[in-house]
Order: sequence, then structure tokens, then C-alpha cells
Amino acid sequence: MDDATLRSWLAFAHPIWMVTSLVLAIATARMGLEIRRRRMKGTPIGRALRDRHLRFGKISIAMVVAGFISGPPSMLLLRDRAWFDSFHGILGIIVLGLFLWTGWTGRALASGDQSVRDIHRIAAGSAIGAAMLSAVAGFVLLP
Repeated sequence: MDDATLRSWLAFAHPIWMVTSLVLAIATARMGLEIRRRRMKGTPIGRALRDRHLRFGKISIAMVVAGFISGPPSMLLLRDRAWFDSFHGILGIIVLGLFLWTGWTGRALASGDQSVRDIHRIAAGSAIGAAMLSAVAGFVLLP
């Protein structure tokens, strides 16, 4: 395998990682919506569902952070472009902030602060929506 072929294959590592993290974030959001649905109906939520939601959320956020960190080197080394020389890069900063905000409010919820429930829901939905937009904006950067 020559250098150009290897670079082309490596250029897909960041997008695959980020799509995987987005799928995991959507699965986490579905669990969160199930928790909300049960709470609104007055049925027991169950410790297992909450624990799974927290675990998936932490993994999702860690994957988004790792993917964000891998984005700029990918631009520099594999695409011969400046770090944030794209709409996708700017959206990446926004997505990272929204996911961190989601994690911060989720942590507050897990600690018992119910006042952040609506903020957590809005931040999570915004993070996933912005991540989807960022994914579409990243199409032009693929080899």
C-alpha cells in the first residue's frame, strides 16, 4: 500500500469515529426520552435505565471529545488544510460545546438538581442536531 492510499484510508478514520459517536448519542437520547416518557406517565423509571443512560452519555461525550481532538490533525496531515479552515470545523467547536453543556447538566441532574432538566433536554437535542449538520458539512472534506 503506497503513502497516498494509506492517507486516503486514514482520512476516513475521523468521520467513521464521529458517525459512531453520533449514533451512540442518538441511542442515549432515546433512553433519555424513555426516562422522560415514564416520568410524565408516573410509571417507575428503573435504576437500570438511568444507569444505562448515564453510561452511554459519558461514553458519547468522551467519543465526541476524542473526535474533536482528532479533527484538526486530520485536516493538517491528511487533507493539507488549516485546522479550522471549513464550516465543518466551526460547527465542530459548537458541537463540542453543546455536548459538554449536555454532560454538565446531566451531571447536575444525576446529583439531584432537577432545575436543569429542561436545559439538559434542550442542550442534548441541540447537540445532536448540530452534530448532524456538522456531519453533512463535512462531506465536502472527504477524499
